[in-house]
Amino acid sequence: MPDQHHQSANQRHLKLIFFSDDEHMEQEVAYYDALLDLKKEFPEQVSNMEISHDKGQWKKEVKIFPSLLLVNDKKVLVKIEGKIKDKDKIVKLLQKELKH
Repeated sequence: MPDQHHQSANQRHLKLIFFSDDEHMEQEVAYYDALLDLKKEFPEQVSNMEISHDKGQWKKEVKIFPSLLLVNDKKVLVKIEGKIKDKDKIVKLLQKELKH
């Protein structure tokens, strides 16, 4: 039983943050495709994703656009940055951490 409680407590703090800007829209296609795939398996996390056009408190972690962070509270668990053509790479990186 404690494992189940621990897992649900973790999931409450997980948050996806997508950093987007108008200058790199063509580079964001794989990210959006990956998020659509992930939404089937993790609808809650993807639906609660935050989209930001400003690095704000994440400027130390986010160097380039587009960037996608999976954070637990203030800790970055997964960081994916820049031009990625293979959406499966994005899916695999996030899936591994979201399944925990």
